[in-house]
Amino acid sequence: MGLFFHESATRGKHDCEASGSGRRQRRVPGIATVPTLVGQGRRCAAPKEHPLFTLWHGRGDDLQALDQTTTPAVSVLMAVHNGLPFLQAALVSLRGQTFDAYEFIIVNDGSTDESRPILEAAAAADPRIRLINGDTNVGLTRALNIGLEAARGTYVARMDSDDISHSKRLERQFAFLKKASDHVAVACGYNVIDGQDRHVRTNNDPLDDWQIRWVGGFNPPAPHPTYFFRRVDERGAPYLYDPQFKTAQDFDFWSRLADHGMTAVLADVLIDYRRHPDAITVKKRAEQTANLQLTGTRNLRKRLPENVVQDLEPLLAMLAHKLPANGATIAAVVKGCNTMLAYDLPRAPSRAHRIWAKRTAAGLLALAILSRGGALTSATATASFLFQARGYILALAAKILESPGLAIKSLRAVRRPSG
Repeated sequence: MGLFFHESATRGKHDCEASGSGRRQRRVPGIATVPTLVGQGRRCAAPKEHPLFTLWHGRGDDLQALDQTTTPAVSVLMAVHNGLPFLQAALVSLRGQTFDAYEFIIVNDGSTDESRPILEAAAAADPRIRLINGDTNVGLTRALNIGLEAARGTYVARMDSDDISHSKRLERQFAFLKKASDHVAVACGYNVIDGQDRHVRTNNDPLDDWQIRWVGGFNPPAPHPTYFFRRVDERGAPYLYDPQFKTAQDFDFWSRLADHGMTAVLADVLIDYRRHPDAITVKKRAEQTANLQLTGTRNLRKRLPENVVQDLEPLLAMLAHKLPANGATIAAVVKGCNTMLAYDLPRAPSRAHRIWAKRTAAGLLALAILSRGGALTSATATASFLFQARGYILALAAKILESPGLAIKSLRAVRRPSG
């Protein structure tokens, strides 16, 4: 979400519609070349419910084939649409995991670049890979659901085709959920990298269930490829993405997971999460912002009285780029934040949680008013912010000291249009 919040997890890199409109290949300089995986494979009958897709089971001499009657502990799920130039590095990072009791389900969603032969070579070399090839691009949400319906693991680990999983990623998230039986999902810390593999920043702030539900009124707790969750609910039904969400599907998905149990974010940095200029278009950013607000408001109504949610409406509107900052709107936004904290702080589980909530709320106000509302473009509006939000200034300063790079990045994007 920007200032003092985790990265918005939907980057738009896999959001082409089935019609193929807007489909294009990204020409972004990539990582250093890694060896191409080679070998032989065999085609299997496509699942009847997905006639557009062909299932490819890998076969390789270097790894013992999985017993198809044995349930793997983890199903790693990746959907790929034109995954070059980063795809091979993502595949290699899974091959190097210290935890190997997994299957790797890859849905090739109608790629028009060289992704398909790379994926078929990978499947031939590693019997844990189950490749589902699609000739038509159906979009990220539908592709992920196809993969979830094919998955057999007790747990599912999400991964994207341009990210890197650190070698202990599966091991540590598996160990956490296996021990924490009351938790349904866990995310992790991550490095942000750019299209040239350069480190941008690190986010390794742990979050517990109370903090995640608080943050969930505004943004997902962590990027989508950090998600690790139980595959089925208490009735044995698989968790699936809501097909109405073409963007921000991860936020809705995590929020519905949280209806079934506790969630957490580990401090362990286990993913390199790639951000680059072509990651999301202006049109998709507008759709994403609307979907984030839809899910966030629904989450607020789960945990707050209706009068508190109503007082937060100016804040939500300004976060969505729909309300410019002036004296009156700044006062309304600060009032909503005050009302929320008046409800939350007495119910916080500890003093540390109260301090965290006040600092996070201060960052939220700065993001909404100074950046999204454009107060920094007006001396009068900036002065109004400093006066109206004076009770948050010390907390804001503390938050800036915690995340100076992220604060600077957010404030550079003053009044960026949402489409």
